[in-house]
Amino acid sequence: MDTAAKIREAFMHYVLENEQVPKTIFKLAQAAQLKEEEVYEHYDSVEAVENDIWRGIFAETRHRIESEEVYASYSAREKMLAFYYTWIEVLKANRSYARLSAHPEDLLFGTPGYMRSFHESFREFINVLLLEGRETQEIAERPLLIDTYPRIFWRQAMLVLRFWLRDRSRAFEKTDAYIEKAVNFAFDLMGKTALDSAFDFARFAFQNR
Repeated sequence: MDTAAKIREAFMHYVLENEQVPKTIFKLAQAAQLKEEEVYEHYDSVEAVENDIWRGIFAETRHRIESEEVYASYSAREKMLAFYYTWIEVLKANRSYARLSAHPEDLLFGTPGYMRSFHESFREFINVLLLEGRETQEIAERPLLIDTYPRIFWRQAMLVLRFWLRDRSRAFEKTDAYIEKAVNFAFDLMGKTALDSAFDFARFAFQNR
């Protein structure tokens, strides 16, 4: 195990044992049985370690879905569903840590500090997904709205996480249902609607009158 991984593991163990994050790099260094300067060689703050843990959760999720051969043939909607379902599977292996690290009240508005790296990676993933959806016309071209979609999906991701953290159903079946309904609702809204068709027809009729 490399030093950075050892620091992240010590951080998670500290949180699980103390039910709070270490307040200082000194405390973290003690938990990792390292010198303080060894920790600073990899992380400049406690929050940076926590960010890296959540970034790692995202990276593991993306690696799993993209390793499946069938994933490349999925529609944008199916890829989004695959991401969420796999993300929850990755989180299940670290549920106790996730519940102590991510607080439901933090997930309602804005981006928690410990999720900034996750957010950057997620936004990159979503931008690729949205581009694919537009190319296949799964997502309608709406110039005034298209730039808001990454923010909408980030808020959706935080609400999925919040729902899962509070879910007490068997095998988290309610979370699965929540994900399906949330993703379908979002893509139904972003897809071409009867209103879009009416506008296209009216524009065509006007241009060819």
